[in-house]
Amino acid sequence: MKFTTTLLALLANSLSSLTSATPFLAPRAGNQTLPSKTIFQFNETGTWFENLSVRPNGDLVLTSLQPSAQLWTLKAPWSPHPQISLVHTFEGGKPGLVGIAETKPDVFVVIGAEFKGEGDPVPGTFAVYEVAFHQHYGGAENATMTRKITDFPEAKLAGGVAPVPESGNTVVLIGDSYAGSLWRLDTVTGKYESVLAIAQMAAPAGAALPFGINGVKVRDGYVYWSNSALVSLYRAKIDEKGYPVANATVEKIATLDSDFVDDFAFDEQGMIWAATNGDNKVDIVRPNGVFETVVGGATSDTVGGDSAVAMGRTRADRNTVYVTTTGTLPGNRTEPAKVVAINRAGFR
Repeated sequence: MKFTTTLLALLANSLSSLTSATPFLAPRAGNQTLPSKTIFQFNETGTWFENLSVRPNGDLVLTSLQPSAQLWTLKAPWSPHPQISLVHTFEGGKPGLVGIAETKPDVFVVIGAEFKGEGDPVPGTFAVYEVAFHQHYGGAENATMTRKITDFPEAKLAGGVAPVPESGNTVVLIGDSYAGSLWRLDTVTGKYESVLAIAQMAAPAGAALPFGINGVKVRDGYVYWSNSALVSLYRAKIDEKGYPVANATVEKIATLDSDFVDDFAFDEQGMIWAATNGDNKVDIVRPNGVFETVVGGATSDTVGGDSAVAMGRTRADRNTVYVTTTGTLPGNRTEPAKVVAINRAGFR
C-alpha cells in the first residue's frame, strides 16, 4: 500500500537503532529479467488495484482502492483473454478496499475504509468483511455471500492481512501501517486486539512517508511483514492462536535496495516475491537474504506502481506470478490499473 508517487529516501542510520537480531545479509545477486505480460487493464485512469488473492480454481480476486470499494474476479488468468467480473460493491461510506486473504477454500477476508484522499483514511471508518463464493445449482456461474465481521474503528491504516493456519484459519493478523502495530482478529466472534507494536513495525520519526508495517504473511509458525519506510522484511515467532511468542527474537530477513517495499508473497521454495510500488519493480528475496530484481525498474512501466503479488495455484499457471498495479508510472504519469503475469519457469 502506497498512496503517493513521492519516493522515500532510505536512511541507513535509522536501521542501526533497531534492537532486533540482524543476520548476515548477503549482497545483491545479479538480476535476472523474467518475461512478463499485461493480462488485464482497465480502460480508465483513476483506477487502482490494491491487493489480490487466488481462488482454488485459479481465478484472481482483486481489491479496488479507487474509484470505489469494489471486489473483482479475473477468471482463468492463464487463458488468452481473461475476463473481468464484478463480485461486489461495498456500500455505506466504504469507497476503498485494501487487504484481502483467503481463510478457508473460497472464503476471503477483506478490509475496507473511507478515504478523504490518497493515504488519508477517515478515522473510525475501517471495517472487516467476509466474502464467500458459492456455486449455483447445476454448476452455473459463481454467486457470493458477504457479511461484515466487525467494524474496526481503532485502526489507523489497516492493510496487510494473513490467516493463522494453526487456528483453523479462524484468526487473522492485520498490519496497521500508521500505528506501527499488529492486530489479531477472530473472524468468528469479531473480537480483535493489538498484539504487537515494536520499532520494526513503525516508520522512523520524520519519515517522508509514514508507512510502517505493510504486507503481512504467516508461514511455518512465523508472522512475516514488510516495513515500507525501512524498506525491510522481518519475522517473529507466533503460537498456534496467532499471539507473538513471549521474548521471541525479531529477525530481519533483508533490506532491499529500493525506496519502498509494499506487499509480498512466498513461493513453494520459501522465496519472497516483493512489490516495490513507486520503484516499479518486483524483487525476489532468498531465505538467506540475497535479493535481486526480476521485472521492471525505476524508469520502467512494466509493473509501474506495483502493489501486490500472488502465486498461481493451478497446473496451468503454477509457474506464474501475478502482480497488481495502482496506475502510477515513473515521471508522475498515470495509466489504468492492470494485472501483470510474470513467467518464473526460467528463474534460476
